[in-house]
Amino acid sequence: MRNLRRFFGLGGNWLGAVLVLAFVVVAVLAPSLAVRPVPQSGPPERLPQPPSPEHPMGRVGNSDVWYVLVWGTRDALRLGLGVTLLTGLIGVTLGAVSGYAGGWLNAGVMRLADAFLAFPALASVWLISYILLGDYLYGADGLRQLLSALRLSPAMVALILFSWMPYARLINTNVIRLKGQAYVEAARAVGAGPGRILLRHLLPNALAPVIVLAARDVGGMVIWATGFAFVIGGSSSLWGSLLLDARDFVMGTGGNPLRYWWVYLPVTLALVLFGLAWNLLGDGLNQALNPRQRQ
Repeated sequence: MRNLRRFFGLGGNWLGAVLVLAFVVVAVLAPSLAVRPVPQSGPPERLPQPPSPEHPMGRVGNSDVWYVLVWGTRDALRLGLGVTLLTGLIGVTLGAVSGYAGGWLNAGVMRLADAFLAFPALASVWLISYILLGDYLYGADGLRQLLSALRLSPAMVALILFSWMPYARLINTNVIRLKGQAYVEAARAVGAGPGRILLRHLLPNALAPVIVLAARDVGGMVIWATGFAFVIGGSSSLWGSLLLDARDFVMGTGGNPLRYWWVYLPVTLALVLFGLAWNLLGDGLNQALNPRQRQ
């Protein structure tokens, strides 16, 4: 309760919590807020269509901007939370086990993390997409079917494979610092095994900064995925797909960026607010869980 009161003691934390709750409500109510539009007959319109009673935020090609904005919220939450959860699970597992074991295992995992950190994020998405979408990997068809069943796109796989390193390094440092504490030595003396010590004694005391990092990463993962769609094509999110379809009209005609404002402004604002919400939530959790912030 003390941490909860500390969290809601600052206005920024309230704003972050309210924004996150608003996105969750929109995602839950998406079927009521945006009914699937009637498919347009014939080829898509060459130019974006402005807002109208039938399409309150306009259209881009055959895409209704309001529909994409609302349903993209559900898609963004699934992408951000799913990728962050899997990324954190991989990073925490590798970092905790290697930190407790020490020696060559710890050195090897940390060097592996350094190698992955040195690989450019944009190149990683292109590489994973190239491998998974092509016929260059044995059993690629089965792998693509598995990823489709799990609703994982190549961009999401790339984000998971190349984002676990900060979690591993953070938890690794905390586990190494804590494993020499007296309560850990006492647990070891009474016969507790490594698994029990990690799960019952080390991880509960080492996870607070990881939770803060994960909260901030939820918004960051969605922004990364949308940015990848805009730069290299293909998308794992509805927001990214809309921006990809609209990128030829962002500058408008005659260099006027407001000529077709509806093709990018609503989605851009949604992305900004989504990232801001999770960053504010992460900052609030840091203030509530960080012992130095409590003094």
